[in-house]
Order: sequence, then structure tokens, then C-alpha cells
Amino acid sequence: MTPETPKTVGKYQIDSVLGQGAMGVVYKGHDPDIDRVVAIKTLHTHLMGTDERASWLERFAREAKAAGRVLHGNLVTIFDYLEQDEQPYLVMEFIESETIEDRIARRPLPNLQEFGSIMTQMLAGLDAIHAAGIVHRDIKPANALLLPDGRVKLADFGVAKVEALGATHGGMIGTPDYMSPEQFMGETAGHRADIFGAGVIMFELLTSRKPFESGSLGELTQKVLSGQVLNLRELAPGLPEALYALSAQTLMADPQQRTPDARAFANGIHEALRNVDSAAMNDTDRTIVMTSNQQPAAALSQTMAAQMPKSALARIEELLTTQIGPIAKVLVKRVSGATTDTGQLINQLAAEIGPEHREAFKAAVQAHLGQTGAATTGAGPMLSDDLLEALTRELTPHIGPIAKILIKKTAKTCATREELCTSLANHIDDASSRAAFLQTMA
Repeated sequence: MTPETPKTVGKYQIDSVLGQGAMGVVYKGHDPDIDRVVAIKTLHTHLMGTDERASWLERFAREAKAAGRVLHGNLVTIFDYLEQDEQPYLVMEFIESETIEDRIARRPLPNLQEFGSIMTQMLAGLDAIHAAGIVHRDIKPANALLLPDGRVKLADFGVAKVEALGATHGGMIGTPDYMSPEQFMGETAGHRADIFGAGVIMFELLTSRKPFESGSLGELTQKVLSGQVLNLRELAPGLPEALYALSAQTLMADPQQRTPDARAFANGIHEALRNVDSAAMNDTDRTIVMTSNQQPAAALSQTMAAQMPKSALARIEELLTTQIGPIAKVLVKRVSGATTDTGQLINQLAAEIGPEHREAFKAAVQAHLGQTGAATTGAGPMLSDDLLEALTRELTPHIGPIAKILIKKTAKTCATREELCTSLANHIDDASSRAAFLQTMA
């Protein structure tokens, strides 16, 4: 019998149940001290014996507090840990958003630009917890939140192992479709087990299918252990060659042959997408056009990577690192190599930061560029609040909540309102709906 829902936990008021499963419950609560909504997770301990429960609570407290010390823009923040009536409670940031699982189920699949953003942000969060000595052990799309502004936040890190301490059967920890071979074997799972799970998510974002398909847990186990991966090249033709190689490496059965860490994984994605034509990056039909490595020097010199002093880019990287962590180095390199003026550079980097810090980052970069003598130019048509609202209202019914993000990103590459509307209309599959959108926005 599951314990009754408490009215309060410590100072926190319990408002409702957000979800529950075999191992625990998540409540929606309220912190009265600073008037904010929180999520409160508790794990079932009522089926344990007294001695077992005491040992378990001690372990849970230690693991949860360690996770709470890791602060990063791509992680759900843990605010508090407390016990009440011998029941543990973890108080976390409350986020209303879709998950990566929801995004995969929604059509169209992410284009390469969105794919790169989702994966590198998720890997930045993984890099942060791995640096703190924490292994997630349950990497899956449902544990990665995709916020309306495009940010990704990883949830439930450091808790999967603790949840399993209260399980009564077996030693496997994780969700079968995303579990590494070592997890299936009940062996100790290190950080490369998380790399495997992230590799499954990568495959799924590119194809909407899981790399190991089976009709039973036994068949799935055999396919994972023997490395029987579906052919990514057949399911998603036209991708950069480096993505095929990277996907295969992340899903190696032997953890020692796998991509070594989250940072190397993110760098691999960056390198794979570095020479992809910007139009192809925004295309959802996966027809990839690679830019030639034999471009005239004059064309290459137009990018900010070539125009801007290395010291200026290094300072921008420092400013961005304080907001999103070590993945900033990858983003600055990628964006500076794909933009042709500082306005584009600033706006695209700022889009990776939470809205509460975005303007401060822009101001800091602009101040730095002013000090170094770098000129700041415009970046596409002015996207007024009224135009953004109108475009979002008309586009959302066709492509979902990603509309606002897509509008802002597309605006950076368009010179006129007409060009912006035409580019956005290309993301609407139905011809009559596409025509109606263009007529409404004319």
C-alpha cells in the first residue's frame, strides 16, 4: 500500500501529484520562502525492513547531496534534500516542457541544426555530472527536457542508482532500450554507459527508430551484446560521413572502444557538422550538401573565425563558459566559422543561454568587442515582437512549439520579411496550408 500524499514536506507545500511509478512519486509543490513552484520527488521505502531502510536512506542522502552540488545550465537544479517520517524527499527545479521523447514523436524530425543543439547541450550536462564523479545510468529521451526557448536540461542524474537500491529483483539499472551491454550484464556501469545511452538517443533523433529493435527483452539483450545495430546509412542517407562513424563508435559493445567521454562526443558532432551547408542544416529532408574544402580564400575570409582576433574569440568563449560550461568552446568555434558578422555571432551564441542571462551576455560581448576595436554589424531583418508573435501564432499549428525557436534562427539568415516568411513556409508539409500561411503573412 502506497503512503498517503502529505500536505507538506518540511517548509514545502504539496499541491498535486505530477506522476508516479513503481519506485516513487513526483509532486508539484511550492516554496513559500521565495514564492516559487518546485518539483518534489520521493522514493518508496515502505516495503523495506527497518535495518534495510536506515542503510538505504544514508546512501540516498549521500548520492542526492552530491548530485545537488552540480550546478549547470543543462541540468535540472536540485534545491534541497530532506527526510520526513523516515521518507526521503528531493526538491528540484520545476519545469513545464516537452521531453526529447516528445520531440522525437513529433514531426518533422529535427533538422541538423536542431539535432546538433539538442545533442551538444545534453552532452554538456553529462560532461558536468561526469566531472563530479556521477554516472547517470538512465540516459533516455524522457529524462532530457526540451524547453520552449531551445534549451535542454538533463533530469534524474545521480538518482537512478539510488532508486535501484530499493529494488527487490536483479541488478540491472536503467531503461532497456537505452542500456549499455555492461548494464545488461549487471556489471559496474561507468560514464561510458551514459555515452552508449546518448548514442541511442542520437540514432533516434536522426531516424525516429532505436538502433536495436526486438520483440522481447531477451532478443534485445542479445542484439545489444552482439552489436547488431540497424544500418544508419540506410535509414538516414545523405548525412555527413563523420556522423555515421561517430554513431557506430558510441554504440560499440566494448566500452573501451566507445567514444571516451561526453566532451569527445560533442566535439565529434561539431566536427561532423562543421562543413555542412547552412541551408542543409535547416533542411528537414536530410538531403545534405557539404561545402567544398577547395573554396576560394576570399570566401573563407568572410567568416568571423577568420575576421576576428583569436584573443577576442577566446574572451567570448570565457563569457559563454560561465553560462553553459565547457561546451562553450565547441559552440564558439562552430558559430564563428559559420557567421559573417558579429551581430550574427552574438545572437546565435546568446540563443544557447537562458533568457534571464541572454541580454547581459550580449552586452558583455559587445562591450568587449568595442574595447578590441571589432566592428558590430546587423544580423538580418529586425524581428519585432509583433512580427514574432504573428509568425509564431500562424506557424505553431503546423510544426508545434519549436516554431518560435525556428523563427528566431531563420531570421538571422534572411535579409527581408518576404524571404523570412518564404523560408518558414518551407517547413509546412501541406501545400494548401503553406499557401495560406504565406497569404496571411503577406
